[in-house]
Parts: sequence; C-alpha cells; structure tokens
Amino acid sequence: MDSCTVIFSNMGDTDTLVLKHIWEGLPNVKVVEVNNHNGPWAKKVDSAILAEKDTLILCGHGYPSGLLSPQMHGEQFLVSERNVRYIKAKRVIGIWCYASSFAKSVNLNGFFSSMFISNSIEAHINGCTHSDAATITREEILFGQRLNQLIASDTPMSEWKDKLIDQADMSIDVVRFNYKGLTYLG
Repeated sequence: MDSCTVIFSNMGDTDTLVLKHIWEGLPNVKVVEVNNHNGPWAKKVDSAILAEKDTLILCGHGYPSGLLSPQMHGEQFLVSERNVRYIKAKRVIGIWCYASSFAKSVNLNGFFSSMFISNSIEAHINGCTHSDAATITREEILFGQRLNQLIASDTPMSEWKDKLIDQADMSIDVVRFNYKGLTYLG
C-alpha cells in the first residue's frame, strides 16, 4: 500500500469509534476526522479525496445518498453526489449503512457495506434479536481488524467478502446479516 486516506465521520458514539480498527497500524495513513467540533470541513475533505491515488477509506454513519456529516449545520454529507467525482483512488472502501447502494447509484467501484448493524436498535429493526450490545460491538471490532489485515496484505478486493465470511462466526445473527451484505463492485 503506497498511501491511504481515511475520511472518518466520527459521531462520538461507540458505533463509529470502533471503526478506527480498520486503519489502525497501517502505514502511510492520513486520517481526516470530522466530528461535532472541527468544522468547516468541506474543503479539507474534498482536497483529501482528490489527493488520494491509492487507498481511500470512507466510514461512519450514512444513507444511500452518502456518508453523513456529524455536524448539524451546513452540508449534511461528507461524501455524496456533490464530491464523489473527486475520487481518483485505486481502492475505495466504504463502511457505513447503505454504502453499497450509494456506490451503485454513482458508479463507484470498490468494497462496500450494505445496511451494517452497529447497535442494538439497528439489530432489532433488522430482525436480529439474539445479539446484545456487547456482542455487536465485539463483532464490529473483529470486522475492522479483519478488514485491516486484508488492506495491509494487499489482498484483491474481489476476494474480501469470501475471506471475511470464512473468518466470521456466521452463527451470530448480526454477523450473518452484516457479512452477507458486503459488496465488491469492480
């Protein structure tokens, strides 16, 4: 991996804080963290996206229309139709709820999550009633660590879903839901 830029939408909740395991310890990582207190962010995010040619990780909370900003004022999305054209990275990784729907809608290639359960409320809404909050957080950390290993080893993204599923405990309802929703778009 030559370089890596992370656009991290930090809502300050456990759901997003554990995402740091995705890039922790990777070499040449530039993290652009947006939280409730460090705006305005649009120019900083756009220039970071435009500058990254190798690996771009986009993560936090989101919708099919993009990666949400944690800031309540100004632009609602850190990454959306507004700035997706700036993406030039060879490897794009999007981990937020419905990132794959967003990627498909804007013809963005890479590796993406679908609806990704990161708390008990989301678990119950999606019919996963056997996992408590501690299990959900533990499994989200494991997912981040496994994804980190795939990034670090330069494993082709087309192999990631199968490799992740092979490592996961698919008997856990939340894990099964999250991992089956992973998508590679090439």
